Amino acid sequence: MHQTAQTFEPTPNPAPPKERAATPCIAFLLKIVRVLISYGRQLDETLPAKTTHPRFPTLAAGFGTHDVPRILAHVHRGILRAMMLQRYLLARAAQGRDIEPVQPPAPAEPADIEALEIKLRAPSQPRPKAKKTDPDDPLHFAIPTLKELEAQVRRRSVGRTIAEICLDLGVTVCDGETWDDILQALTHFGANLAQFFGVRQRRRETFQEERDKRPETWTFDWRDRPKEAIRLLLGRLLGEPPPRELLVPI
Repeated sequence: MHQTAQTFEPTPNPAPPKERAATPCIAFLLKIVRVLISYGRQLDETLPAKTTHPRFPTLAAGFGTHDVPRILAHVHRGILRAMMLQRYLLARAAQGRDIEPVQPPAPAEPADIEALEIKLRAPSQPRPKAKKTDPDDPLHFAIPTLKELEAQVRRRSVGRTIAEICLDLGVTVCDGETWDDILQALTHFGANLAQFFGVRQRRRETFQEERDKRPETWTFDWRDRPKEAIRLLLGRLLGEPPPRELLVPI
């Protein structure tokens, strides 16, 4: 069933496992996930009141639409996915089990190539290609249950899950150190970089098409100085400390 932001209700979560000293890779990944959760919560809390802000289009472009219910639905899914990934990483840390980076395949040696035996098979009947669904199409959007999210996090690579969280949170710009960390996580922990950047580019194109149909809506180029625009809108970039009014006293 299609779900929107209006139907989202937070589901109570049991307390995460008690954290021990995390192993090196998990500590690195947990740092990224916590930053994403903090950013997602800020989006969820502040975006509904920011839709008339002149810099809102710069952030909305990362989601491929200005439609606020669709944006918030993505944000809610991203928060839930990040929380589930955090629980998974903490559980591994509690067991002392690290996550090894994915090693890129080494180039084949010429001698190995020459030693290959190539066997040609008779051509088979072409199979009809399954129609791919666009994950950004609102008709195919859904927020999985917590059980489904847990299964996805366990089954998929950590890099792929972080890529999905970043896309759900509309991440396009952040501070330099945080972006370096995210890119390392995507590169070394199994994300499909071509797919990740492809979705980001398609969203920009879709947003520009939407803007072209409503030229009177925005009076400036949403691509102009994006970091400055996000700071004006949210008070910070992803990876920077949250505004003072959003800090929860201990």
